[in-house]
Amino acid sequence: MMKNNGGKYVWKVSAVAFLIVSSLSIPLTNAFPSGISGSTVGNGCVCHGAGLASEDVQIDIAGLPVEWEIGEEYEIRISVESTVPESGSAFGGFNLLADGGSLSERDGTVQIQSGEATHTEVGNMQREWVISWIAPDSPTGDVEFRVYANAVDGDGAAGIGDQWSIMSVTIEGPEGEPIYLSEPGTARAVLVGLGMALILVFILPDTGGRLDQRDEG
Repeated sequence: MMKNNGGKYVWKVSAVAFLIVSSLSIPLTNAFPSGISGSTVGNGCVCHGAGLASEDVQIDIAGLPVEWEIGEEYEIRISVESTVPESGSAFGGFNLLADGGSLSERDGTVQIQSGEATHTEVGNMQREWVISWIAPDSPTGDVEFRVYANAVDGDGAAGIGDQWSIMSVTIEGPEGEPIYLSEPGTARAVLVGLGMALILVFILPDTGGRLDQRDEG
């Protein structure tokens, strides 16, 4: 069952910029206009904005529950706000990684690579994307979501005119251990045994710890 959390179960988190310096020389959006994933995204969009995350980029993620339910499907919406104008050949891109459950695309603007969600070439022309997340099928604990996203000026070159940032959010898992139902025969045996114990305790009279035996004849 799809859950679109438009009410109190909506997370909307502004990104906190991280200062990341890397020697990675591959221009991410320029080289990968149709998405990035895996080790390529590990250090962020370091070829944009002079390689530094920007506080001027705000990443919002909506649709996550406060506490996920086993096996439920949630619609997640990622959006990017920035002072970088939307023009030229590209507007922005993103990468989303969840350390539990599974991600899936909902339209042609998003694709799944190595279990991570990222934009397609069509999705490179916008700054908002919708993804489906299916929660784990067992109570595995908290799940962390990490998003890298950028806003680019569309001039075809990764540089200081572009901006990027990173954010993460963790949602709680269901509490307690799973309940395993016994086989019907086992359950009946337990109930019968419990019933006999209650009869001995509450119904039989107190005989000083013994039952009198009488001979008849």
